[in-house]
Amino acid sequence: MGTNERRWLEPCLATLLDSDIAGIDLTIWYVDNDSQDGSTAFIEDRFPQVRTIQNQSNVGFARANNIGMRAAVDDGADYVFLVNPDTRTPNSLVRELTEFMETWTDYGVVGPMQYEYDETDTALGAYNDWSKSALRWGERHAFAGDWPDHPSPASPPEGRAPATLEHAYVQGAAFFVRAALLRTVGLFDEVFHTYYEETDLCRRARWAGWRVALLLDVGIQHFGGGGTAGSSYRRIQMRRNRYYYLLTDIDWRPLPMLRLTSRWLKDDLRGRGVGGSTSWWRGTWETAEAMCWLVHRAPLIRARRRAHRRLGKQTGGYARPQARSVR
Repeated sequence: MGTNERRWLEPCLATLLDSDIAGIDLTIWYVDNDSQDGSTAFIEDRFPQVRTIQNQSNVGFARANNIGMRAAVDDGADYVFLVNPDTRTPNSLVRELTEFMETWTDYGVVGPMQYEYDETDTALGAYNDWSKSALRWGERHAFAGDWPDHPSPASPPEGRAPATLEHAYVQGAAFFVRAALLRTVGLFDEVFHTYYEETDLCRRARWAGWRVALLLDVGIQHFGGGGTAGSSYRRIQMRRNRYYYLLTDIDWRPLPMLRLTSRWLKDDLRGRGVGGSTSWWRGTWETAEAMCWLVHRAPLIRARRRAHRRLGKQTGGYARPQARSVR
């Protein structure tokens, strides 16, 4: 999925198409999120083997990726690998991810470690900032930096694959998921629009009995940062989605939840919350906008909590088949 990402598309798609896929049926889909830089035309001319889907408006990260995932699953894919345009894929990565999932059938979502982007070579050098953060926080929950006294989301050590880190989530920039999981747990929650949607899908996967992990011995290059850094859009999206994520989390009890949201609210009003810093008056305005958004979605939040409680009961006995192809 991309929006005005033409400058990244050549190395992203070229390295994917250069993957070692003997015996693997690899189909690449590109979902264009209303780009104005000719991305779709460029792909159709330069990479005619890539299937393109053109959105008529920017529908957000969650829905755009859902469009691609749904197309792949409907086409018969057993796995879906989401990659951002600003990535370069080593030749062996697709095969290594596929072989891992076929061997360790209780893992539903995995991802490679992320490395600094190199415009000249797919060889892996130093970890990028996201990987450094993931290693620093380890297997703690998604908000460990704000509230350390909460259980880890990681599954028990028994039955764990070697060289895995059961981090709170796999980032959507390089997200490898079983189609069987998507069919039973669902796709990204489009209410998130952008930010936290992959964190939410990872927790739903765990509630349904699947393991989620980063694979420490494989990697991908990812530039990272995105075009929304420092913007009001980023701050508002991340703030409202963080509250929405917490309020729909059935593992949090009311009192700790209240204390954590109070802490967030204090920082957000001062312009020092998640998504970047700004002035206190802009922080107050942006927080008010986020709170209004949440209030209007109170019935939806209650419905999500009911659905999350049912999830484990509905899928606890689900048989997890091995899979053979990637889209």
